[in-house]
Amino acid sequence: MLGLSTWQVLLCAAIAAVVAYCTTVTSTILEYAWWWRDRVRARRRLVRLAARMPGPPAWPLLGNALVFMASPQDQLNIITGFFEKYGPYVRFWLGPDLNICIKDPADIRMLLTSNKINQKGPLYEFMKQFIGPGILTGGPTWRNHRKIATPSYNKKCVVRFAKVFNREAQVLAEALLKKDPGRTFDVYHDVVACTTQCVCQTLMGLSKEDSTNVKRMEELVYKTQTIYSFIFTKMTHWWLQIPLIFSLTGRKKIGDEYLRLLDDFSSDVVAKRRRAMKESPVVDEETLGVVDRFLLSGEMSDREVKWETFTLFTTSQEASAKIAAGVLLILAHLPEWQDKVHDEILELLGPVDCDVTEEELKKLHCLDMVYKETLRYLSIAAFIQRTVEEEVTVKNGELTLPSGASVIIPIHMLHRDPHYWRDPYKVDPARFLPETVRERDPNAFVPFSLGAMDCLGRVYATSLIKTLVVRVLRKVQLEADGNIEDLDLNVAISVKFADGYNLRARPRV
Repeated sequence: MLGLSTWQVLLCAAIAAVVAYCTTVTSTILEYAWWWRDRVRARRRLVRLAARMPGPPAWPLLGNALVFMASPQDQLNIITGFFEKYGPYVRFWLGPDLNICIKDPADIRMLLTSNKINQKGPLYEFMKQFIGPGILTGGPTWRNHRKIATPSYNKKCVVRFAKVFNREAQVLAEALLKKDPGRTFDVYHDVVACTTQCVCQTLMGLSKEDSTNVKRMEELVYKTQTIYSFIFTKMTHWWLQIPLIFSLTGRKKIGDEYLRLLDDFSSDVVAKRRRAMKESPVVDEETLGVVDRFLLSGEMSDREVKWETFTLFTTSQEASAKIAAGVLLILAHLPEWQDKVHDEILELLGPVDCDVTEEELKKLHCLDMVYKETLRYLSIAAFIQRTVEEEVTVKNGELTLPSGASVIIPIHMLHRDPHYWRDPYKVDPARFLPETVRERDPNAFVPFSLGAMDCLGRVYATSLIKTLVVRVLRKVQLEADGNIEDLDLNVAISVKFADGYNLRARPRV
């Protein structure tokens, strides 16, 4: 080797190795230094931009966290007070995390449709323990998983699902006819049984027989609200986010049991579909449920399939049940609107109780107004949180939302803002009359969110709920006592009546 001795070759090799090692270490140190420098610069800019926004004074390190050590309802009142004092743009700190609440309709539309905030906020991390990253919680897989599932929610599929919707709605109507006319009961329990069967036989792809024999499904449906409350409590009580305290309070044990319940249910649904597809290969892809699409895609792990199966099951059957029960309760409390909707059904669909189609549902404008008022009064999501990935301006360029901040869209408050809604705390379907809608900012009503991360099931849920109401009203007269506005609301992940959906049912004469 050019006359070099063995020891000289070894020395050169050693020197080269040391130089390479030093170069690697130096490069790593420089990369870390640059990363840290960029992080410090970004943090300084976040703090500087936050200082230009209206909001309450914050303590060092804690921010405004102490203010939010209250019940969820009190937390809502605190934010309402912030809006009253500072206007429709409010910033507050939860420890080192910057949160920006925005209630301006135009900016809400702009932000929800922007590709600069297409990631869910940190609050959704609390849901990932149960359903992982995906369609509802965001993360690297949500877009692809949503693309796989979307065809099962489109109009063509929903039209095909109408047969199941009608059949199960008829079962619900018959169940209500058997109630004691003088007894008040919570109609949600009957409605959720109906929507559960509809979702199982459509989106889950199960047969009628299989859908009545899913492992632990009845227990899961019964405990769903409790699981939501469990998640929301951890979201809103920072001390429970400390692992030791979470464990010592016994909540970890409870959470682990919920996880087993969810896994038992979703595993059984997936196993049933695997077995069914093996026995009878898919012929018509247009009628596939979401579970079949996940399995056939070949792009998802078994764990991801189970996570998304539970996610789409519960967001479809539970949310639809709350809104459908809300429509029935509003009709029970507003007999004049119940008569309007019933008369409209008879006039436009005829007196014969038969299956209602998607095209027929579109004709029922009074029903549509009651449905929309229910969505306004009982928001499917009380708020939406997004993470700012790239700086974006609001308020006509006056304010800049810094990268790394969380944006909160308070839908429940937007739907009650007196700037856009006359008598916002009153239940009044007439606010959705065409002439009234034309006078209102269209962005003040966003029940299904907007943009790439909007509600996947909006078409599905609308068809299911309206079909259910039509078939019930043909046979059942609904009644309730008192004023609906006097009923307490529970505002958490979603909005619902705190003490249930209590009414009476009697055969329609």
